[in-house]
Amino acid sequence: MQSLIGGQVQAETRVVAGVSAPVEIVTDTNGIPHITAASIEDAFFGQGYAAATARLWQMDIGRRRMLGRLAASLGSAFVPYDKAARTLLFRGDLTAEWGLYDPRVKGIAQAWVRGINARIAEVLAAPALLPPEFRALAMQPEPWEAEDLLRMRGTGPNVRGELRRVRLACRGHLSADALMQKLEPDWTPSVPQGLDPCRLPADALALYELFTAPLPFSRAVRHAGLDDIDARNGSNAWVIAPSMSSTGRAILANDPHLAFSVPGPRFITHLRAPGLDAIGAGPASRPGFQFGHNDRIAFGRTDFQIDQEDLFLLTLNAAATEYRTATGWRAITRVREIIAVRGGEAVPIEIGLTPDGPIIHEAPGQAIALRSVFLDPGGAVALEYVPVILARDWPEYRKALDTAVWGSNYMYADVDGNIGWQAAGRVPIRPRHDGLLPVPAEGGYQWTGILTVADMPGEYNPPRGWIASANQMPFPAGYPYAIRKISFEWISDDRYRRIAEVLGGQTRHSLADSDALQQDVLSGRAARMLPLLDGLTAAGLEAELAMLRAWDRRMTAESPAAALYAFWLASLQGPVRQMLVPAAARELVGTIHPQVLMDAMLAPDARFGAEPVATRDAMVLAALRNAVASLTAARGPDPASWAWGTLHALDLHHPLAAQLPALPSPNVSGPVSGGDGATVNARWWATIARPAVSGGALFRAVVDVGNWDASRAINAPGQSGIPGDPHYADLAAKWSAGETFPLAFGTAAIEAIAETRVRLEPKR
Repeated sequence: MQSLIGGQVQAETRVVAGVSAPVEIVTDTNGIPHITAASIEDAFFGQGYAAATARLWQMDIGRRRMLGRLAASLGSAFVPYDKAARTLLFRGDLTAEWGLYDPRVKGIAQAWVRGINARIAEVLAAPALLPPEFRALAMQPEPWEAEDLLRMRGTGPNVRGELRRVRLACRGHLSADALMQKLEPDWTPSVPQGLDPCRLPADALALYELFTAPLPFSRAVRHAGLDDIDARNGSNAWVIAPSMSSTGRAILANDPHLAFSVPGPRFITHLRAPGLDAIGAGPASRPGFQFGHNDRIAFGRTDFQIDQEDLFLLTLNAAATEYRTATGWRAITRVREIIAVRGGEAVPIEIGLTPDGPIIHEAPGQAIALRSVFLDPGGAVALEYVPVILARDWPEYRKALDTAVWGSNYMYADVDGNIGWQAAGRVPIRPRHDGLLPVPAEGGYQWTGILTVADMPGEYNPPRGWIASANQMPFPAGYPYAIRKISFEWISDDRYRRIAEVLGGQTRHSLADSDALQQDVLSGRAARMLPLLDGLTAAGLEAELAMLRAWDRRMTAESPAAALYAFWLASLQGPVRQMLVPAAARELVGTIHPQVLMDAMLAPDARFGAEPVATRDAMVLAALRNAVASLTAARGPDPASWAWGTLHALDLHHPLAAQLPALPSPNVSGPVSGGDGATVNARWWATIARPAVSGGALFRAVVDVGNWDASRAINAPGQSGIPGDPHYADLAAKWSAGETFPLAFGTAAIEAIAETRVRLEPKR
């Protein structure tokens, strides 16, 4: 392995198959590979090779999971996960499928896969290079195929809400859903005509949930139904026009949010070839990247909460070979496959496929099909980043979004000073329903197409000089949302309101201002809720009441008041839910939406009883007592020991930590964290019993558009996914301290921090 010895970068040459000309990979002191090649395809070969060098286990286990190939190497416990994955595979014509994407994508994807396979070949030839997870489980990495990127598809979260609503409707409490999911714009869901809401079983999504559930050896945190309603995929992004920028150039900032993990969810790479010079971050398991810049444009994204899936209730014939539709009976295709099982007998499975999607649940006389944009032709999420990084200006950028799949707010800035935002992703056209509840297949509720990018909201060079996105409902006044039913389920707008407040109050915005805003922990919710304490007194709570009244409403890591507030607000969830949710609906309405909770507490009504204010005040004090008791149990009675960051610390567990006892700890624990799910510095947490930070932004970047070497980034816990590697967790402490590093782009900047150099020579 190359290394830095005596200040000199040590070089190494390796001969590999699958590349047409030499490729150089310079890895810098932050673990970022800078890849230089003679062609764009060879640059992507280098990206695949570099990703597999740093993240082979993460990539391999992810591919096996998505293709339904876990049990063959890991045993019978993984059979249900394989069945779920195979049910949700794309099964269309792969040759025709390539033709639905940018014509450059196929060659790039093939080159990227060849790069992965070149590294796999090296590892198999030299077992000492095998990452420790493979050795712990006595397995070897599998080679990839470019078509894997077409077969592997994703899922969206919306069908969980569909099932919840239909079960509430069966109990006569559909309106109670608004207590958990506030619909925006204001909308009243109803039971679709012809649907018997009591026909859908409680376990209708059991197979679907296995597709994203933690694997049996994982300690990953699931957030559904937990105290933090904000624990959903999100992100912050904004662009600043030169007219408002202290640099005289545009600025782009992005901090995407996901559940935290080790290895981290994103990998930074830099690709250089004739016609391409781009750096950015994205999943190691996909070509290209989601966030970054090339030499002309900078780009970022946040989730645009499109409703991209529906549940169809099928009425089957007696032989279960057909189901009824509005135009007659349609055939069900039955696919039979064998799941190989390590150490056991192979398991035969059967998968039902229909024009309305694969069958995810079946019972005598009926079945449930999942209609998903991801399973349709053109729905390969893994390929959607490539056209974006090749774009050179706003028209090319918007054209690249024609094949976008996952719902995204795409943010843009260029060296000419232009800024823009375009919502994109595949939106089903639903002429006869709103997507909020399941529909009967015989009711004529089928989709009739996909919205074009031109039908989606967007903005270009607005006079105010900035654009921001934080997953808020983004429709402008007059947008025909009732016709173009994109979504009614958005993340609470707390983060956006704070970003807009800051940007709207500035006349000159600097790179440091963007960095500070990404780390802003001022809680708008706290500012709204704490006046409830004014005038209240309670024996034994005098010090705590005084602490909260004096608090500056900032969720800093060192603040005891921030911890007390967080636990107090979480402690209100139970009693408010008990009061607002009908008894028959409580099983299904697990969490009260934060805006609903605050509105109820600030303006108590008859639901609080004959004396609403007195009842509310008693609830406020009881929740505060519970918060104090919980903090005392966790940290002791001295409030000085209640610092939010000591409770809300990073605590990442490698899924195979128990199987890797001989290595330096594969877990990453200890760095403190401020913020919460509603602050711009979004840091989710699960429950009072588990307050460790569990999600938010491990990667963030601020880009000086045109002066690229002035851009800065962080990507925790580290670039490498190999426990014991110097870059496995070297960025965690910087992340915790709010630090970033220069995102080197120019040759001189790269060479100044070069750590290792590998030259890949083509095998002749």
